[in-house]
Amino acid sequence: MKKELIKTVDANFRLERIGVEEADRLSVLCREIYVQYYLYLWYDAGEWYQQTRYHPDILAEELSNPQSEFYWIRQGDQKAGYVKINLAAQVKEFDSPSGRRGLEIERIYLYREFAGQGLGKKALMWVEAQARQQEYDFLFLYTMDSSDARLFYEKLGYQKVAVKRLPFEKMKPEYRDMYLMIKELR
Repeated sequence: MKKELIKTVDANFRLERIGVEEADRLSVLCREIYVQYYLYLWYDAGEWYQQTRYHPDILAEELSNPQSEFYWIRQGDQKAGYVKINLAAQVKEFDSPSGRRGLEIERIYLYREFAGQGLGKKALMWVEAQARQQEYDFLFLYTMDSSDARLFYEKLGYQKVAVKRLPFEKMKPEYRDMYLMIKELR
């Protein structure tokens, strides 16, 4: 992807590259958004997961990875959420011919107050345009089978191609399945 810091998509929507120095702020945002959507998955209300995924030190390490990019999703001057993409991720659950390149959308999170306003769609359409420009063959992501997000992704052309079972003991067993969803670009 291009290394510009700000991607203005329209007059009221932009993406801003998140730097490693912003790991603390990203951690706060991740935790605030996560509790709005996913506490029902866990016996411990997601505390273990949030600590192992959204601790500032862990996020700083992820932000330092040159194969991953994080962007604030902004509406006007407000942070509405973020998106994380992985440029060289492999898809183990999908039988794809060798040599095909996939770009992973690992996370796209929006505060509930910004959901349903088209921000997620704009962010994903921008990622798709960048992936096409960089000649990726497909986009992929994982979504919880219990989440309504699957319907959103299907509207954008993603198809469910596999199921992945999460091994997390602190997660309630009935919620451990994730769908692998693919959108072909070529």
